[in-house]
Amino acid sequence: MSQSKYDQRTEANIATLQPDFADRVRQWLADARKQGLNPLIHFGARSIDKQRQLHDDFINHRGPRAVAPERSYHCYGRAFDWVNITDPNGGDDGLGWDDDAAYAKGTRVAAAFQIVGIGSGDNDHLQDSNFPTFADLSQREFGHFPSAALA
Repeated sequence: MSQSKYDQRTEANIATLQPDFADRVRQWLADARKQGLNPLIHFGARSIDKQRQLHDDFINHRGPRAVAPERSYHCYGRAFDWVNITDPNGGDDGLGWDDDAAYAKGTRVAAAFQIVGIGSGDNDHLQDSNFPTFADLSQREFGHFPSAALA
């Protein structure tokens, strides 16, 4: 995959986020790139059905950690998952899925934009720090996103 394809995928996922959060994510992306990272945002908002499937897979030991839809910032358009691109022409082999240093750096950069990580157990996940807990999220946003292009 080329850098332009990664950029298109990143922008499509940012477009699924709530507009105020999407603006800050774009600022984070620009700053992360200035600081030597090359993020691919591989997940933005997530449909309730998709999150339910991921959560079911997790509780049945078939997939990685995933919370119930009502607790997932993804289902409110207030979270994204990212990975650092190490080789834009390397396809899946050009992505730093296990690069803890890149995730840590990206999380440090995110703090300036009111974006926070949730810890090393899910270090590719960043979310809107204006909502300290899932209970603070707006119920009006649950399952309602600017873009319908969701997985």
